[in-house]
Amino acid sequence: MGATIGVTLAAQRLAALLAEPRYRRRWQPHSSVRRGELSRAAVAAVLDAHLVETGEVGWDHQPRSLENRVGRALNGDRLSDATLELFIAAFEMTREHADELRALVRGRPLRDQLVVATQLDGEAPLPRRTVRTLQVAEHHEIGPDRSPRQHVTRLLLEAVEPTDRHHYAFDTPHAAVTVLTGGTPLRAYRVTGTQLFAVEIVLTEPMLAGQTTHLEYRTAFCYPAPPVPEFRKIVTASMRHVALTLRFDPSCLPREVSCARWADAASTDPTDAAPVRLVGGQTSQEVVPDGECVIGWHWTW
Repeated sequence: MGATIGVTLAAQRLAALLAEPRYRRRWQPHSSVRRGELSRAAVAAVLDAHLVETGEVGWDHQPRSLENRVGRALNGDRLSDATLELFIAAFEMTREHADELRALVRGRPLRDQLVVATQLDGEAPLPRRTVRTLQVAEHHEIGPDRSPRQHVTRLLLEAVEPTDRHHYAFDTPHAAVTVLTGGTPLRAYRVTGTQLFAVEIVLTEPMLAGQTTHLEYRTAFCYPAPPVPEFRKIVTASMRHVALTLRFDPSCLPREVSCARWADAASTDPTDAAPVRLVGGQTSQEVVPDGECVIGWHWTW
């Protein structure tokens, strides 16, 4: 994994960790930002307090002087070993989280992560489907650079024949897939004759026909330039419930967002679109499908 991709993924993971309750409670008392959004000034205050406590700076040191350093780290512009260790120490991060961040920033893929662009295992067709999706919940985040930052997918799968595999297909190689629960990523490959890429996931427990399992994975993105401003979800006939959430970084909100439906995956323009209002930078939709369709959002900057 290249160093640039590693720093980007480490920065994304660091921001996600700081939003978790165990670390949020350290910076939130210093924050004046509404709705509890991650505040660089508040994070800088935590780092400054640690530096004062350890005697690395004097008591009159200004936390504001660290805000640019925090911003560069969280944006993935620059995250040196020294800065990373400061975050780890100041927030008293767990050994697991610290080791995860160190591995990412140094360009080493994690055990349960595949960086698609640099770990492609040739081309292959998608195999016959051995599972069907009964329920899906997806959370899609757009970063301050107007590009997708990460995507979390939670699935309830049912085996249609004995199997121990699930194949996750998507349309960009600029991604790293981490399986959070339910399996382990085995390999990434280009889908023959298409612009798609796939990650083969070995399920934790093999299934017989009719058995179900939960699977959750996170896709972190590292686009070289912002893609088309839309998010689409292909809904299949087997899906009984679909819940989607779209969230924008508060520093980069679109001018307009529309909830949309497309005739099929190949369609350029939606057949239906209705403007929606963002609340706290995000919007959601839940669907009980009555058949196959393509739903999602498109927006303008």
